[in-house]
Amino acid sequence: MKINKDTDYAIRCMLFMSGNPDKTFVIGQIAKEKAIPESFLAKILQKLTKAGFLRSIRGTRGGFVMIKDPQDITLLDIVEAINGKIVINRCTMPDDRCELNENCPTSNIWLEIRQIVEERLSHYDFKALSNNYINGVTGKTPSGV
Repeated sequence: MKINKDTDYAIRCMLFMSGNPDKTFVIGQIAKEKAIPESFLAKILQKLTKAGFLRSIRGTRGGFVMIKDPQDITLLDIVEAINGKIVINRCTMPDDRCELNENCPTSNIWLEIRQIVEERLSHYDFKALSNNYINGVTGKTPSGV
């Protein structure tokens, strides 16, 4: 699994917006603050809107606003909204299972690894991440993780 640029930018964007979730943000402001090309960011914001995390507001006072509480959005949510389901190997994909899957000694290992990655990413919500970002705390994991 690799976190691509789209996902990295989406995480940066959501982290930035989570610090002030009721505010309407314009693309230029986010792009400048988080060092994301505007044209790239527009596509990412469309995906985040389609996934139900943001709302697009048209007009001169338009922009994007969060419609989901940052504590209810996890890293896993953003990864999947941008990249789709996490895939470690094709045998972990329900719609593209290998014909050797039933007798393969590694298919359960790939499935277990995917489940561990999903479980870990689901522990990191954007409210906690934003609080750590605002307070300058880095490298900390949520309590109980």
